[in-house]
Amino acid sequence: MNYFQCSNQKKNYRLILFFLLVAFFYCYPIIASEIDSKIDSTLKKANNFRNVNSDSAQYYAIAALNLSRESHNPRMEYKSLIYLTRFNIKAGQLGEAIFNCAEATRIVESNNFLNSKVEVLMYSGVAYQAMGLSSDALNLFLEAQNQKSDTINYNVRIDLDFYTGSVYADINEFKKCNAYLHSSISQSIENDYILGALKSYLLLSNTYNNVDSIRKYLDLANSIIEENPSLTYEKVVLRNTQALVNKAIGNLKLSKTQYLEAISISKRTGYQESLSNLYNNYAYLLMEESKYDSAKNYLDHSLEIAISIKSLDMELEIYDSYSDYFENIGDFESALKYADLFIEKRDQYRDQQRIQQSLFLSAVFETEQKEKEILQQDTEIARLWMIMFGVLAFLAAAIGGGAYLRQKLSLSRSRLETVEKGKALEIADALIHGQDAERKRLAMDLHDGLGARLGALRFLVDGFFKSHEKFEEISDSIVNIHQNVRDLSHRMLPTNLESLGLLMSIKNMASSINKSDKFVVEFETNFDKRLTNKLETNLYYLIYELINNATRHSNGNTIFIQLLEHDDYLSLSVEDNGSGFDQKDNTSGMGLKNIKTRVEYLGGQLSLESTDFTTLFMIEIPNKKL
Repeated sequence: MNYFQCSNQKKNYRLILFFLLVAFFYCYPIIASEIDSKIDSTLKKANNFRNVNSDSAQYYAIAALNLSRESHNPRMEYKSLIYLTRFNIKAGQLGEAIFNCAEATRIVESNNFLNSKVEVLMYSGVAYQAMGLSSDALNLFLEAQNQKSDTINYNVRIDLDFYTGSVYADINEFKKCNAYLHSSISQSIENDYILGALKSYLLLSNTYNNVDSIRKYLDLANSIIEENPSLTYEKVVLRNTQALVNKAIGNLKLSKTQYLEAISISKRTGYQESLSNLYNNYAYLLMEESKYDSAKNYLDHSLEIAISIKSLDMELEIYDSYSDYFENIGDFESALKYADLFIEKRDQYRDQQRIQQSLFLSAVFETEQKEKEILQQDTEIARLWMIMFGVLAFLAAAIGGGAYLRQKLSLSRSRLETVEKGKALEIADALIHGQDAERKRLAMDLHDGLGARLGALRFLVDGFFKSHEKFEEISDSIVNIHQNVRDLSHRMLPTNLESLGLLMSIKNMASSINKSDKFVVEFETNFDKRLTNKLETNLYYLIYELINNATRHSNGNTIFIQLLEHDDYLSLSVEDNGSGFDQKDNTSGMGLKNIKTRVEYLGGQLSLESTDFTTLFMIEIPNKKL
């Protein structure tokens, strides 16, 4: 081969290489765009299944994540991880959600996605809030608020205000709660983000006891639903909420219409979990109308769906509903059978929740360990730089090092004090939760155990002693005892406290006691807004304990309860016309101790006035705790 032939071949190779490079740079954006489109399409499929089939939703979300990693696309990998985080939070898989957030954080930091850090912090806070760690959640939300800017997507800013408002509601800060929710609504309207406004309206409706205020915000939510027919799932949620409210206030006709509309939509769209819940709720309305055959039919359908979608918490609720159904129709043997099934499923569900809590704590621990390892590496590098700098300028380094150590020591002391205060609060919180959990357990045992067995006893008496001359007297005694046990369990475990609110639950408690004809309970208040679940639960049990003390020890017949809101505090007074109260009496000492512990937990003050003719408990809770 001569020189000219070799030269021509080299020119041809260079020309081919040039065209290949041009083709690559021309085609790469098109290929990348197609991959992005495929990942988006996969995530869209996952979203379409989110309220219909959780297994399919998870499958497509994981497929999108794997595709993002295979194509080395960090932006789409981050997007897939955020979707998986939201899915796992909704599914109750909070440990997985924390892992997703940790991976998303790694991508944000390694790729300098500054605007995405706010979103990761927000969903980490949502996971902590779902686990019941409101204080930790608030810290994450406030950190995200501090890093929020106008360059952040408007939907993230709106959702962050909503979640911040919701956690303020959890910790009794209602003024801040309302401020953030109204901010979320105004931004939603400005940016035409209808879901943001809808969520805030629904949450605001749950912060009031007054029916007019509840309806006001539900009507605002309804106006959004009517203007946006595509929001079918949200419409089901709203109709169920409206139906529960109308049933509670006695408007059964409207409640029935709303239930049937929600059921029709859920059947048409395949919202199986919602449909199971709706069937169960609607069955109670039918029982209230004495339409027992129809109620049984809806309970059967509800249980069938719950089993098919493997919803353990829904199953146990339905078994409890079956027990109430059979008790209402007088079949006490079947009522006892389903009460036992309820207890069995409840124990399984509690075991499941304990596993989830363990997984969550493990995920948090592992994430913190990784962060510590990174921090230790950074600290080691910083230490080496300090040594090198010290060699060059020993005196300057010594002075700077001394200042650094003093600052670090001061910061360590501050952190130690914060940790100690936090631990003290955790201990108090654990004591209160432990008392409430034991009270709930005892109430469940009364309702599911003793109550059901009294029903079975009534069944046996009806079957074998009907001809006995004392039959009516014995039967009436069993019915009265059964009703007393049922009323006691409901007062100890207010199942409708979350939906009806504190004021309505207190009125129901008073009504239940008044039916006994042994005591007259009068209740007076000057406000109608909802408090947080935590505060409402603690106030309910305070009032329950005070009433219980009066009925057991006072020898009176009238109890007067007053719950008032003032400018800077909330006051609660409970007075009876009995024979006085001996604080040294051992039979009442534990009750008084529980009252004092709960008042101190709320940051309040307790005073007691007792004479030979009356006893008055006065409690004040500072405004910062509301």
